[in-house]
Amino acid sequence: MPGVLANTPPPPAPTAKNASTNATLDDDTPPPPGLPINEDLPFLIGAGLILGMTIIYRNRIKKASM
Repeated sequence: MPGVLANTPPPPAPTAKNASTNATLDDDTPPPPGLPINEDLPFLIGAGLILGMTIIYRNRIKKASM
């Protein structure tokens, strides 16, 4: 029967006690890129309103024809 070997266990998750010592390790990693939506917010709101009005209009037409 072949032996089964396991990898080494992962390091423990940072807790309140050792968070300050692990903070120096995380400082080297760059932050994730941001996705600014503030520039296109009026277009998103307008598209949402048009889509909502279209769906409501189609449902009313469908109910009226029954």
